Amino acid sequence: MELKDVVSVSGLPGIHKILGQNKNGLILESLADGKKFSTNLRQKVSILSDISIYEEEGEVKLLEVLKNIKSHEEAGNAIPVAKIDNDAARDFLGSVLPKFDRERVYPSDINKLISWYHLLKDTLDFDAVDEEVVEGGDVKTAKSEEKPKKITAAKNTKQAKTVSGAKSKPSAPRKMGS
Repeated sequence: MELKDVVSVSGLPGIHKILGQNKNGLILESLADGKKFSTNLRQKVSILSDISIYEEEGEVKLLEVLKNIKSHEEAGNAIPVAKIDNDAARDFLGSVLPKFDRERVYPSDINKLISWYHLLKDTLDFDAVDEEVVEGGDVKTAKSEEKPKKITAAKNTKQAKTVSGAKSKPSAPRKMGS
């Protein structure tokens, strides 16, 4: 599994794997408990490969931070499992990413990063990730020339066009005059 196939949904705990897409949103599977569900157009979905963490000068992609945590763990250092206090969270991220911006990266973000790492460390193959780091900390994928698919809502809610181009009936009942 690649990091571009994993998303975070606002309002829902944990991270989720993208299984597919339907006309109203995405079909996801929770990495924590394996439950499948679909999103709607009003939920904010963030792809993990697009997330960055602030440094003192610039940003670093989440993939690089996860790789740093993995190498930190392989060096024999313990990774916290539960939510930790603010100072311990900042100290942990400081040992993994020394130049992170201590003012813009909140302890709640660090706790979320730690929980995401524990969910991903068994499923994400860090060695086979086909992304290469280019100058400036940006991550460029081999498929970066592809344009992402857009999921858009109909602007006119009274009468929306269907996929075939035919107009659909209004969803609200007609008002009957007296």
